[in-house]
Amino acid sequence: MILRQAVTTDPTSEFAAEVRDGLLGASQKELPSKYLYDDVGSALFEVISVLPEYGLTRADERLLRENAGEIVSHVTSPVLVAELGSGSGKKTRYLLEALDKRQQTRYCPIEISHTALTMVERELGDIEHISIVGFEREYLDGLLEVADTAVRASNC
Repeated sequence: MILRQAVTTDPTSEFAAEVRDGLLGASQKELPSKYLYDDVGSALFEVISVLPEYGLTRADERLLRENAGEIVSHVTSPVLVAELGSGSGKKTRYLLEALDKRQQTRYCPIEISHTALTMVERELGDIEHISIVGFEREYLDGLLEVADTAVRASNC
């Protein structure tokens, strides 16, 4: 997997500004969740997502497992799959395996957690015709970079 690291001019100043803004807000105090996704936070989310009380992940996974072939049948080539907040990528395996039967595909997980991107490589790195290019970014920045990368690749 190729990992494209986020470049921040001054992470300490950015963090301080976001904490200050979150604590000085007129209503509920808040912190951006991106500061919770270190190694422990990423592992904790993976555990939470399999709890009986957290059915969203299982519902997503079931829908993708049951419908991946049908979804992929409507996709034209070439294919670039960008996923926001990929986590380990486990749910996306069904789509990627269906695509793998048809063609080479680039998968771009966009994730604020370096640990999660490492888990993507472990979870999906065995799919033969899928190349993984991870983006350690916030969603909008990641989508913009994926789009820019796709445009440059199509011009080659």
